[in-house]
Amino acid sequence: MKSRKIRISVLLAVLFLPLSGCKETFDFLPYAREIEDMALVRTLGVDMAEEGIRVTASTGVQDQGAKAPTVLEQKGEAISAACLTMQAQGAAYVFYGHVGQLILGEDLAGQGIQSVLDYVLCDIEMRLETNLYVFQGQAGPAIWAAAEQSSATEQLEALEADEGLLSDFTHRTVEDVMEDLEENGDSFVPALTLNEEQKRLEPAGYALLKEGALAGWAQGEDAKGVNLLIGRVEADVLEAIFPDGSRAALRIVDAETQVKPVFQGNMLIGLTLRCQVDANLAESANATGSADLYAAEQALEEACQARLERAADLCRELGGDFFQLKARAGRNAPWYWRAIQDQWSLKDLEVDVEVEAHIQRSYNMRDT
Repeated sequence: MKSRKIRISVLLAVLFLPLSGCKETFDFLPYAREIEDMALVRTLGVDMAEEGIRVTASTGVQDQGAKAPTVLEQKGEAISAACLTMQAQGAAYVFYGHVGQLILGEDLAGQGIQSVLDYVLCDIEMRLETNLYVFQGQAGPAIWAAAEQSSATEQLEALEADEGLLSDFTHRTVEDVMEDLEENGDSFVPALTLNEEQKRLEPAGYALLKEGALAGWAQGEDAKGVNLLIGRVEADVLEAIFPDGSRAALRIVDAETQVKPVFQGNMLIGLTLRCQVDANLAESANATGSADLYAAEQALEEACQARLERAADLCRELGGDFFQLKARAGRNAPWYWRAIQDQWSLKDLEVDVEVEAHIQRSYNMRDT
């Protein structure tokens, strides 16, 4: 009984110490600060430097009085060291708890991104929900350039809001990429480039990470194949040619791709990528019957099949399972999971792509 009372007394003493004025005992707690005395960093860029790394931080455009963004830059042996040194660059306290975008330079990504992910995981202010990007070139100068027009933050937030209108780009968080790397060491990250004339950050497909380091890029039709593979297509427009030579615009509004393992006995011999695509007939002056609709569906199937094959070829050529095909195959055939793990070698597997397309519009063309 006596020992229990002692434990309770100690607990109460700890709880009430903050009220006693013993501030030195509680230095690990955050200090209260006025919001106007803080610089809220919203976009962070990390590049390789001659010695260590270079961190570029942008606050975004300030809402009050349309104040221009604050951009800070510092070098250090580690990200945390550079961020801490930034505190001496201005009167405001630099706060990183609002970082929404983390941009990695191409040179750093080529060396490997694990140290950056570890920083986000361990730092008390950073968040796993931060969107991750790889810039084609140096991230820091791009953030400075974007600040001349608006800010990197505003440009990326607009891009993220409108990504449903794109067929070759989608955002990914630090947590998404960490889960991929934990699964098999490979992943993919949306890529950025800079429109030099307009000082704007623009999408550039995807950066492909093998064992956590940049191995290549998926751009153009390859990137559209990636979106089909991961089911992130909402507004892709494709042109179809009818038998009489007339043309139509097809708007892809949904796609779902399943990865199925193919076995011969107990031997894994291939993969089947089975994709179902839904589209609307957006524009057509001469689509008058079911034959036209079937021709448009066939054109859509051929285009989507070519895109998916290109995305799969990137995995085979670069030797990385960037889109978690093994895990997805295992989820479709869990009773074969051990065999899939033991026999997995993507470059030696036959990959077959099957696409089924459905086209709709405000009235049913099949009944005309």
